[in-house]
Amino acid sequence: MRFDYEVPIEEYAAGQVLYTKARSKGVFVQQALLWISLGVFFVLLVGFRSGADWLRILFLVIAACFFFIGIRYLFPIHYFRRHYPKSGFVGKKYQAELDEGGFSVTGDGCNWRVPWPEVLAKGEDDPVFMFTGKGTVFIFGKKYLTEEQQGTIRRFCNAS
Repeated sequence: MRFDYEVPIEEYAAGQVLYTKARSKGVFVQQALLWISLGVFFVLLVGFRSGADWLRILFLVIAACFFFIGIRYLFPIHYFRRHYPKSGFVGKKYQAELDEGGFSVTGDGCNWRVPWPEVLAKGEDDPVFMFTGKGTVFIFGKKYLTEEQQGTIRRFCNAS
């Protein structure tokens, strides 16, 4: 099976979120809770600590930073959207070929061949399929694939 595709911003962000979830295996939720708990701790310090107003303001600023970090762990899609322009995907076109042995991707100055046994992580979301291998995250948008092709990809993934 062969198809041409691009990686627009929404598909890039969705693929990176899938990669983050596959790589961390739920640890990112624990990290988010840790950061938010630290924020709560600093808010409690403000409530129970008497002293200079500047110290209370400092603790509230630190708490706000911890809350912000925790929320970013829970909702990373905004982070990935912001970093899309630096990703190297903007305006690039690729061609993918998938078969029982694996998949190959060629594009502007790049060429990869990844056998299915070397795929380290895989994921599927509404807009994309995500695979990792050869030190690279591969994002295939479903809008470039027919229902039959999507079923074929799922079959290849389950067979590996």
